[in-house]
Amino acid sequence: MNENQQTQRKKPPACDYCKARRVICHAQSEGPCPRCVEKGVPCTTSAPAARRRRRTKAEMQEERMKKANKKADLTLRTSGLETSLTQPNEGPARHLGAPRPIPPSLNLSTELVAELIQIFRILPQSLHPIIPLDELESSLRLASWSLASLPPQLRVLAQIIITLASFFSTNAAIVGPGGCGPEVTGIALSKAPLKEPAVPDLREYGVRRKPVCYQLWAEALSLAHQQGITAYVSRETAACCWLLDFLECRFSGEGVSTYASAYNSHLRCLAETNDSAIPGGAADIPETSILYRAHMMHDAVYAITSRRSIPFSHQDELLISGPCTTTLEQLLQEFSSNVSNKQLFLSMNAFASHTIRLARESSERLTGVYARRQPLDEVFLASHFASLDLMHSILLAERDRALWVVDDPTESHFIRSCAYALHISWGCLVLNLYELLLDRVNNSLCDFDLSFHSAVPSATDYDPREWLKLHFSRVRQMALSVAVGISEALKDVPCISRVTHLHFEELEKWAKLLLGEVGTVIINRSDRLRALQCYRDAMKIAGFSWANRSAGLVEIIDEHLAESQDFILRKAH
Repeated sequence: MNENQQTQRKKPPACDYCKARRVICHAQSEGPCPRCVEKGVPCTTSAPAARRRRRTKAEMQEERMKKANKKADLTLRTSGLETSLTQPNEGPARHLGAPRPIPPSLNLSTELVAELIQIFRILPQSLHPIIPLDELESSLRLASWSLASLPPQLRVLAQIIITLASFFSTNAAIVGPGGCGPEVTGIALSKAPLKEPAVPDLREYGVRRKPVCYQLWAEALSLAHQQGITAYVSRETAACCWLLDFLECRFSGEGVSTYASAYNSHLRCLAETNDSAIPGGAADIPETSILYRAHMMHDAVYAITSRRSIPFSHQDELLISGPCTTTLEQLLQEFSSNVSNKQLFLSMNAFASHTIRLARESSERLTGVYARRQPLDEVFLASHFASLDLMHSILLAERDRALWVVDDPTESHFIRSCAYALHISWGCLVLNLYELLLDRVNNSLCDFDLSFHSAVPSATDYDPREWLKLHFSRVRQMALSVAVGISEALKDVPCISRVTHLHFEELEKWAKLLLGEVGTVIINRSDRLRALQCYRDAMKIAGFSWANRSAGLVEIIDEHLAESQDFILRKAH
C-alpha cells in the first residue's frame, strides 16, 4: 500500500460540536462539517489530549519510597525533635507516644544533674525498692556528677531518672527562660495542694518543658537500646524497664508496654536465683515486701482499666512478696481496732494482695478480652460485688477514725500517700466493672432505661436482660459514690508530685462519669459539683508536668460549673 492510499484512509477528527452531543461527525478535510452547516454553529476541532504514558514498575517503587520518607519526616517533626535522628534496629518497638531514640547531645551541667537526682527523690517512683538510688547517687558523687563516667547500665538508669525528674523540674534550663512563677512555689509547698482555696492552672509549664524533656527521653531510649536493657538481667536493667514502662504508658494511655514484660521477667529471674539485687523479696523484710506488692497492685489495676492482661502471674507475686493469709474479714477487724500506725501500715500488705486477686479474677472472669466474649458470669459477679463492698467498709473504717492523720510529719506524709493509693486502686476495680456492664447494656438488643433500677427480677421467670439491668444499676450507684469518695481522698494528697507522677487517666474517667450524670438522684448536686471541681484542679496540677493531657476536659468542667452556679442563683431568686 503506497503513501497516497494511507493518506486517503486517514479520517479527520470529529469536531467539538459533534463530540459534545455524542453523534457521528462527517468531518471534512477543508471547511465545516455538514451538521455544523445545518445548525449554523461554528465548526471547531480541538487538538486531542496526549495519552498518559504508563509508568514502569521501577518508577512506581520510587514514588512509594518518596511517600514513605515524607511520612517519616512528618512523624519526626511532630515528635518535637527537629534534629536529624536515626532509628536503631535494636530494642522493643517504639510506641507512637514515645520519641525516636537519638544519641545523647544535650550538655547538662553537673549542678543540673545533681538537682534532678534530688528532685527524683520526691517523686513516688523513687519508693520502688528495685531502684538502687543510693548506689547511683554515690557513684555520681565519685564521678563528680559526670554522667559519661558511670558504668554503662548505671549510665542508662541515670539518664532515665533524669528524664523523669525533668518533668517535675522548675529549672529554667528545662522549662525555659524565667523558670517558674510564684504560683508554682506556693502550691508546691502546700501540704494539701487540692485543699487550697484557689488552685493555679499550671498547664503552660507542661507545654514549655516538653521539647527538652522529650529530647532527654529520646537520649535515654538510645542508651537503653544500645545496652540491651530488655535482654540483660540485673537490678539496674529491671529498674530501667520499670521506669520506661511508666513513661510510655503515661503518654500512650495503654496499660502495659513491652518494657513491662521485660521488667517482670527480670524481676522473676532475680528472685528465682535468690539474687541479693531484690532486697526484701519473698517477705524477708516486711516493709520492703509491702512496697513490692503495692507497686504490683498499681500495675494490676492500671492494666485492667486499660483492658489489658495483668503482666505478672500469681506465682510471681508469691515469689517476690510472699504469701498473704489475712482474709478481708480479718482485715476489716484490724482496721476497725485500735492498732498502731506501723501495724496499720503492715496490714496494707493484705489489702494490696486482695486488690491484686480481685483484679486478676475480674480480668479472667468478667472484664478480660476473652471473658467479654462469653455470657456474663452472674454467680462470680455476685461474689465480686460482695468483695468490693467489704473493701469499701475497710476504707470507711479508715476514713471515719481519721487514721491517716498522725503526729510525725514524715509518717503522716507516707500514710496519706498510701491511703490515696488504696482508694484509687479500689475505685479502679469499681470503674472497671462499671465499664464492663455499661458495654453489655449498650450492646444488648433491648432498649434499656438507664434510670436507677432497684426491683429484683423474679427468680422463677428468669430474664437475663432484667438481671443485667439490676446489676448495672447497682454498679452505677457504687461508681458514682466512688467518684465522690476518690475526690475526697485526692484532697488529702500531701504533695503535687503525687498528682503529677501517677497515672491519672482514671481521674479523667471519673470526671466524665460525673459530667454525664446531670440530674442524678444517687448523689446530691453539691457533692457532684465539689467532686468535679476537685478533679478539675487535679488536672490543672498534673498539667505542670505533662502537656495536653486533659484534652479540653478542664474547660468543659469549668463551663459546666459556671452553668450550674447560674442555675442555683436563678433558682434562689
